[in-house]
Amino acid sequence: MHKVTYANTGAIVEDVADGQTLLSVSVHRRFPHHHQCGAQARCTTCRFQILDGVSHVSPRNAWEKEVATQRGWDDFTRLGCQTKVHGDLVIRLLVDNPQEIIVLDLEELQGAGQAEGKEVQAAILFSDIRNFTTFAEQNLPYDVVLMLNQHFAAVAEPVLNNNGFVDKYIGDSILAVFGIREESAETTCRNAVRAALLMQDAVERLRPIFECSFNMLLRIGIGIHFGPVILGRMGHPGKRQVTVIGDTVNMASRVERMTKELDAPILLTEAVADHLGGALRLGVAVDAPIKGRAGRTLLYPCEGFSQPDTVYLIQRSFQGVSARGMEFGERFYAVLFEANPELRPYFKSDLTTQALMLVSMLSSVVKGLNRLEEVAGGLRELGKRHFLEYKTSRADYVKVARALLMTLEEFLGAEFTPEIRQAWLLVYSQIAAIMIEAGEE
Repeated sequence: MHKVTYANTGAIVEDVADGQTLLSVSVHRRFPHHHQCGAQARCTTCRFQILDGVSHVSPRNAWEKEVATQRGWDDFTRLGCQTKVHGDLVIRLLVDNPQEIIVLDLEELQGAGQAEGKEVQAAILFSDIRNFTTFAEQNLPYDVVLMLNQHFAAVAEPVLNNNGFVDKYIGDSILAVFGIREESAETTCRNAVRAALLMQDAVERLRPIFECSFNMLLRIGIGIHFGPVILGRMGHPGKRQVTVIGDTVNMASRVERMTKELDAPILLTEAVADHLGGALRLGVAVDAPIKGRAGRTLLYPCEGFSQPDTVYLIQRSFQGVSARGMEFGERFYAVLFEANPELRPYFKSDLTTQALMLVSMLSSVVKGLNRLEEVAGGLRELGKRHFLEYKTSRADYVKVARALLMTLEEFLGAEFTPEIRQAWLLVYSQIAAIMIEAGEE
């Protein structure tokens, strides 16, 4: 038996059987370890770095060699799904959130002599806090920093959950980029608009807190433009960062400034609106002068989606759940076992641990809704394990669905509209179908 130490958290596993993959060690011990492709070496989200014990792992197989060669990896960077443990290890997981996947991907490609800078079609989102200068002048520096960090934590989350990349924080502003995974123009613009709407929702939730704590009416303006940008690592050789440059970036910044003049929370350029057709509820177009540009530019106030957007509904409603995560998890299991006492023996962990696992899993699902095809492999592996270890049946998935919907309705109250109920049911059905199919193979 071997020992694996996770340097990220200091957690130690002391009874690792010889020949287990590092990913299987993490999964069976409930350690958060990103993995999307179902251990097929078709993604790199499970990558890790060996800090000690490089001779205590299996050599790279053909699949991992191909990935490592393409990415220019050294001998210490490995795929968790392919690397088998044959001795004591100290490791560091390299991916903690979607932003890190993007940054590592670009840095590795550049390390392998690729992507010194490439042109991509992207949606650029600029966000700015209204009257922040006045607030900063009237408050102590520590209060200003506290306020900004609370704000950034809330509004950056929708960016990351919708395949976006926070390029930088500029004072009280955020520059976010969508589309650098080469999604279609429609998907890229939809992700950016969805993130903008959820950012405004986050500000609505923060506003009463900020009024009470800082005597500040929190409001933000958001401008979005779509077009070509140059993506690369830029700066002094000793300190470079992944960023985007180009006229599209400048245009998005100027559109955001127009939100003040037009008193519009979200403004889109025609380039964004055209790619989404009739999917949005738009205000009356404004033919506005943009600083530094000849002529005038058509800008559209955005009020929401014209038809229910499943991902938006799930993400928005989950915001109300995640704030009470443990309470939600414990209540879900109480509802599930009250209606289905025969399921209780399947859950061998204490309910506190089980509740944490449930909320973590729901959070992962919400973050992966835009990339369901990428996370399908992991769902299939989970489905196989449920069927093999617990003899799960199709009927059990129906029971879980009922308990989930009942708990959501209890927690969200009047906000649990028929549209939100349908969105959760649709997503749950898609996920359950993937897991059931894998389990019955």
